[in-house]
Amino acid sequence: MPVEIALVLAIALIPWPEALPIGIPLLLAASVCRWLRGRSWAEVFTGGADHVAIGAAAGVAALALAIVLGTPVVEAMSMRGVEWSRFPIVRGSAQQMMVVLIVVSIGALAAELAFRGWLLERMLELSPGPAVLPVMCGAIAEAIVMPGDLTLRLGAGLFGAGLGWMYVAGGRSIVAPVIARVAFVSGAVVLEGLKLIG
Repeated sequence: MPVEIALVLAIALIPWPEALPIGIPLLLAASVCRWLRGRSWAEVFTGGADHVAIGAAAGVAALALAIVLGTPVVEAMSMRGVEWSRFPIVRGSAQQMMVVLIVVSIGALAAELAFRGWLLERMLELSPGPAVLPVMCGAIAEAIVMPGDLTLRLGAGLFGAGLGWMYVAGGRSIVAPVIARVAFVSGAVVLEGLKLIG
């Protein structure tokens, strides 16, 4: 586990280009680590349509909660407005929206494979007790690695904890967390494109 922690911290310290989702370098490190241990990604892609449905519902619900409840709380605590707008290029352009949706979906898949399919899975393998500590450690790792200010990092950690529990409850399947993250980030892009959040 020290190797995995060192890799995550090293990746967090590198100033990656803003256009590159942080999940991509994490996925590369995760793939190498899993390959060295003789593990394939196919092991974590289990589950059927129920995992997809649960993931989609959870992602949409998380986005709704973030907008309706999270935004006012963060604004009250930080005394400034929440900046949802990450991709202003999608406004008024269906073509640009499709390109951004593909990019954020790839980033979401990469992040889930790295955080749940690699880090959380490795912690669960090494921790014989309840899943609470591994899930929380995975959420903290996500909060550390994600770019942005403290409120964004806290949100990433909270979301990561929920996705971690989903991974464990789903029989250590990555399907529901991946779909939930894709639904969340894609929903935010669509809402931004429709000028419903800014």
